[in-house]
Amino acid sequence: MKRLLTASAVLAAALQLQAAKVVNVSARSSRAGDVSVSDVTARCEVKPGAEYDPAACARDVKALRDAGEYEDITVEARHVDGGIDIVYVITPKTRYHGPLNCKGNDYWNASKIAKFADLKDGYAYGEADFAAAANRIRDEYRKKEFPDVKVTPIVEPIVGSDGAVSVTMVIDEGKRCEIDEYLFEGNANVEADALRETFGSFPWWNPIGWFTDTPVTSQDLAEARDKVAEHYRNLGYLDVVVLPAERIPGDEEDEANILFRIEEGPCYKVKSIAVKGVKQYPEAAVLAAVKTVVSGSVAGEKALNDAAREIEIFCGSGKPPLAETRVMVKRIPVEGDPNALDITFDVEEGVPVTIDRVLIRGNDYTKDKVIRREISLSPGDPMIESKAEQSKRRLENLRYFDRVRFYLEKKNDVLAEKGKSEVRDLVYEVSEKNTGQFMIGVGASSVDSVYGTVELSESNFDLFNPWRFRGGGQKGRMLLQAGPRYQTYEVSVTEPYLFDRMLELTVDAYRRQRWYDDYDIIRNGASATLAYPVKFWPTAKTTGRLGFRLAAEFIEFDDVSDDKYYLEKGFAHYTTPEDEPGPVFKWQEEEYGDAFEIPLRIFWEDDTRDTFRFATRGHKASIYGDLVGGDNNYWKVGFNFRQYFQVWKKYNHVIAFGVRGDTLDAFSDDVPIYNKLFLGGPRSIRGVEYRDIAPRVWSQQGKKGKYAAWGGQTSWCINAEYTVPVVKFVRVAAFTDLGAVGEDEFDFNTDYFCWSVGLGLRLDIESFPIRLDFAVPVVEPDDDVDKECFSFTVGYDF
Repeated sequence: MKRLLTASAVLAAALQLQAAKVVNVSARSSRAGDVSVSDVTARCEVKPGAEYDPAACARDVKALRDAGEYEDITVEARHVDGGIDIVYVITPKTRYHGPLNCKGNDYWNASKIAKFADLKDGYAYGEADFAAAANRIRDEYRKKEFPDVKVTPIVEPIVGSDGAVSVTMVIDEGKRCEIDEYLFEGNANVEADALRETFGSFPWWNPIGWFTDTPVTSQDLAEARDKVAEHYRNLGYLDVVVLPAERIPGDEEDEANILFRIEEGPCYKVKSIAVKGVKQYPEAAVLAAVKTVVSGSVAGEKALNDAAREIEIFCGSGKPPLAETRVMVKRIPVEGDPNALDITFDVEEGVPVTIDRVLIRGNDYTKDKVIRREISLSPGDPMIESKAEQSKRRLENLRYFDRVRFYLEKKNDVLAEKGKSEVRDLVYEVSEKNTGQFMIGVGASSVDSVYGTVELSESNFDLFNPWRFRGGGQKGRMLLQAGPRYQTYEVSVTEPYLFDRMLELTVDAYRRQRWYDDYDIIRNGASATLAYPVKFWPTAKTTGRLGFRLAAEFIEFDDVSDDKYYLEKGFAHYTTPEDEPGPVFKWQEEEYGDAFEIPLRIFWEDDTRDTFRFATRGHKASIYGDLVGGDNNYWKVGFNFRQYFQVWKKYNHVIAFGVRGDTLDAFSDDVPIYNKLFLGGPRSIRGVEYRDIAPRVWSQQGKKGKYAAWGGQTSWCINAEYTVPVVKFVRVAAFTDLGAVGEDEFDFNTDYFCWSVGLGLRLDIESFPIRLDFAVPVVEPDDDVDKECFSFTVGYDF
């Protein structure tokens, strides 16, 4: 009874306090000295005369914290005559006066340490900010293998400076101890190299290791330990224990090794699979939905969780769809077999749900409509788990977000009618990441030599959001590449949903210049491309895209050679005697230089590859037709098809097959040399020089002396490549290329036919894949070719 009376008294006092009016609002500093009351109270929502509201005080505290000038804020509310007296107790931050002082530092100078601390002169900081600056310095030291470094901030007031402080970082660097090797003890069944790869430690010869940081700090090593344990559990060692990392002496005095001690435990296999708790569906049908785990397979943790998710999707997508079905994995030891488990999926069936609203959360930059158009569920639809999961994957594939998840949220104001589905909101929650990229680099290939690259791109671009230019779901790109044989300047914008329909518009402008042996070609132009998904009878499934591209291009010759060659095929407007050579490239410049072309392309393309970087399955196909007007009038048609097969799934062996063909002809006159077709080089027929497979002109009669490639009007090329992984991101390849160029349209004559074979190395570095090839021609054109046995390129495919 006494407790009840006490609680009632407290409640009555609280209600009385909340109902009273505010008679005074003030502020005071928790430190010695005064704080500007007007600065504090001016930011506050609570004013004298207003009803006292604790929520309003809480909002004031948040607003004061957001101002960044105060280290801590609390509120005191006291009952006085006439109402409530509000006092905001402020712990103000101090004004930092640079430069940063350092003591005990030897490895880095003071200016370098100040850069790590990132303290700005004149800014307000609190004790936590100075401690965070010390932690940043400490982390940088540990990255340079000072494991015992200590950094202590000393904050001292500056006399006569109106509260400003100076900061000294007292540094005890300790002994530098370079990590020589990561060692493992007890890993009887998993190779040490495989365990090192889990946390980014690769052998020196593997280029992936050149771009990754290895764990050094205590936090890094703890994360590495977790990754090693996760790797074991995914291999079926569910009872694995990985002890904390130990630092042990290395071979040299200034070296240390990191040792992980491992207790592997048994590797479990699945003996049987069962399902319980299912009422709406036959157990056999539910079991048939499980693809990742079967009897006899390894009981890896990821595989078991994936199997549980397969059941959740099956139950959430059937008839009726049971939303929020939950599945627990129960691992039951098998008597008499310590390495076997009976797996039971314990199903807690959900309920049918109708979607009331689709809500988007976490998108600070990305517009709602950019996310909604990837979600295949709408208000009023039944909640179908497979569609929700597919939408999640589509959002992940945008690469705008670090994390995407969805869930159903109950509506308190909506009650489900008996016998009908529940009504809930479907929520997609995203965590945005940086989608812009600024890249400066150097590239090289045996065709383009060495060239510099500057690229600015934004994959979540918004042309109509000035200054920010982010969040509209467009793609923007500016590119500059310059080298001794190639220059390009490009700017492009892509809108994938023009007029909020699946109509993709790309607009680009460019200037491209390439230096050849006998002339240079400069192309200045702009284009607009529209593409739309198409469906074909009888499946009515979307199969590729149909598109139209309209361009305007101005083409110039430059630095044209005046060397003289014989033409086997004469031209009426050339006045050179039939038996004498002439400056054929100068003639081309006079006839076709400074030309304006307007090409219209109609194309269809389809891409089913599992990834555009290192494809193992699927195909990429395209067919096109060009009609070109302006100073040059001609037509051109062609196709390109590439197919990928994973022939040995266990070891990830891949066969890639490609075939392409093109032919063109002028409506009158002849085709200019800059529009003609050539083969040869690392992206067509390896083992011969770039553009060396083509009809030619010769400096002497009878196809003798010096020659130059003149180009043809028909070309075809076939490539086949078999790749085998050696280590992660490194593959060896065996390949063959063959193709020919004909002089006229639809001319499949094999006078200029070449077939080569070779071996290669593929370094699958994301954003910078390197292809190294060694090839030799086994069949050459009758005129012979200039061989280029070794070639290298930066790119994902032949």
